[in-house]
Amino acid sequence: MIPVSLMSLVISFLAVYMYTNTTEEIVKVGTAGMALICLFLSFVFAPWSIVLLLVVSLVIYQSPLLKY
Repeated sequence: MIPVSLMSLVISFLAVYMYTNTTEEIVKVGTAGMALICLFLSFVFAPWSIVLLLVVSLVIYQSPLLKY
């Protein structure tokens, strides 16, 4: 499952790169959607240890944007 997760993550990064370097609106909408779908799939196919590490690091790191 790790190769599938890594492929999805790479596609997501490429979509974000295309999103930042284009001026076409349709391309921006398509690449943003592709990036979100691939990012979600990379979390679904990732091993539990990696997902748990990400969740714990987000809980420990208290972002100023997340304060209520």
